Amino acid sequence: MDPLEHVRVFSLREANALVPRLQEQFEHIRELRSELLAVEGQLASLGHASGEPHEVDPRAPAAVQRLQRVAKDLFGQIVGILGEVAELGIEVKAADGLADFRSRLHGRTVYLCWRFGEQAIDYYHELQGGFAGRRPLPLDGDFVGDLLQ
Repeated sequence: MDPLEHVRVFSLREANALVPRLQEQFEHIRELRSELLAVEGQLASLGHASGEPHEVDPRAPAAVQRLQRVAKDLFGQIVGILGEVAELGIEVKAADGLADFRSRLHGRTVYLCWRFGEQAIDYYHELQGGFAGRRPLPLDGDFVGDLLQ
């Protein structure tokens, strides 16, 4: 088995221990995203809507290139933070603050679900259920992980 194919499985305790870090990282992402939207608005008002993935147009006027470089940098910072979260084994479902932790409940794999602003993980859903399928944690939930129990 390729070790890179392994998906981390979290206990509820492990996932909750990461909530303060997630809150901080997504706060930072939200600030960067707000700045990025403002720069994109400036570019649009100059007739140069930014393209994905925020490249600098060498034919554009210097002022536009400067704004494009700022947008590219902000976008890169956001992607970098999202990458740090993913390296922890957390699955980001929305860049504004929705994340899932794989866990095992009564022998089956489920997601512990966290949304920006929540102080702890209080919900889970099936792998195919998505956010709309969130349910409160059951009282008898064992939520077994790989590392700590």
